[in-house]
Amino acid sequence: MSADKNYFYKLMSGKTSLLIVFWFWFIFISFLIEVFFETIFMQTKYAQNKENYIEFFLYLILLIYAIAIFLIIFKTANNYKGSKFWSFSSKLLVTINLLFSVNFFIEVSKFYFFEDYALEKEIESFKDNLPIQIDMNSTLIDIYKKDKNIYYKYQLHEVYLEDKNLKNKFKKQIQDSLCEDKSSLDLLKKDYVLNYQYIGENKEEIVDIKTDKKVCGNSIDDLEILNDVLEKQGMI
Repeated sequence: MSADKNYFYKLMSGKTSLLIVFWFWFIFISFLIEVFFETIFMQTKYAQNKENYIEFFLYLILLIYAIAIFLIIFKTANNYKGSKFWSFSSKLLVTINLLFSVNFFIEVSKFYFFEDYALEKEIESFKDNLPIQIDMNSTLIDIYKKDKNIYYKYQLHEVYLEDKNLKNKFKKQIQDSLCEDKSSLDLLKKDYVLNYQYIGENKEEIVDIKTDKKVCGNSIDDLEILNDVLEKQGMI
């Protein structure tokens, strides 16, 4: 135990081998961390889940590690008596790693603590992949957010809604679907308004559908409770 304490004291003081510190404590440990996140953690229900802070605290630990290894390598490199190039290179690489770690942690913090940030990132991801074929009759061609309004623009294929009754039926089907969808419910409960615009194959306007939490009525809380129960039972 005393020898272990003595080793870690030397490690933190920069009095150990730069070769070991760089290749084991920095490169190898970083590789193990990457493998853990990519092959194990990202497959669990805790990954990218804002409802718990497990992922956030893991990234906080990684940031602490990045700061610690940065300080250790700098101290060790300063005490290194060998090649100046090797000393400089190790400092440069660990500095780059720290900058990436700090920047990534800031992004993760925004995801957890700034509601709009996560939503805007998700919308940007959708926009990068547009157009998206939803089914054989509809394609998502645009999506954007303005204040508390989220706008979706769809192009319909071989769908004819000239009749007013058909339009009203179509509108009700869309709104009922949104009021039953968990992700839509989460947005509606946070006072977001979902605006769906449908156009035809010649880009003519067909119907605009605006949905807020009032449309779903008082049952919106019951629907969320039901979704939670079904999710816990593994049914959705």
